[in-house]
Amino acid sequence: MRRYRCIVCDNKFEADDKEKVYKCPKCRERFVELIDGAPVKGKQWGSKSFSVR
Repeated sequence: MRRYRCIVCDNKFEADDKEKVYKCPKCRERFVELIDGAPVKGKQWGSKSFSVR
């Protein structure tokens, strides 16, 4: 289980390891912070798929 905290509404919630969390279930904002658990592999949250000139 991973524990997350919403940065906007300060809601703390848990999610299964296999489930990908992109939004807070309470306020539906996408700004969540991982508190406890293994980090999710893949792209960084703020990474861009294109270059900016």
